[in-house]
Amino acid sequence: MKIASRILFLVACLIAASSVLLAAYVAHMGEGLSPSALKSVQSALQMLHIHVLAMLGVCAVAMLHQASKVLLLSAALFLLGLLMFSLNIFLIHLADITLFRAFTPYGGMAFMAAWLSLAVWALREPLPQ
Repeated sequence: MKIASRILFLVACLIAASSVLLAAYVAHMGEGLSPSALKSVQSALQMLHIHVLAMLGVCAVAMLHQASKVLLLSAALFLLGLLMFSLNIFLIHLADITLFRAFTPYGGMAFMAAWLSLAVWALREPLPQ
């Protein structure tokens, strides 16, 4: 489990770094987008930044604590949400790829499931004595 947490942590670091690049691109090149497309992309960037930080936190806790399938599930669900929600919105508005458009709402559901599984872990994790 620790190796999976480390791999997910590294993936989250790469996503976070690329999100800075993407935010800069949108800030400088976003004037070509319609106002609604720009709003969608900015919303996707915001969700990306929030949830990649959550994923990093979950992975860090998983590496420091006893192995937990629930923490690993939470991190994987955050990753799934990032791919299905944020990445999909970027593909739609920045690359005009609409093939995966139907998956976007499921990305939001993956984010919610990730937060809820994190809450389950917190409830089940024994408090330090």
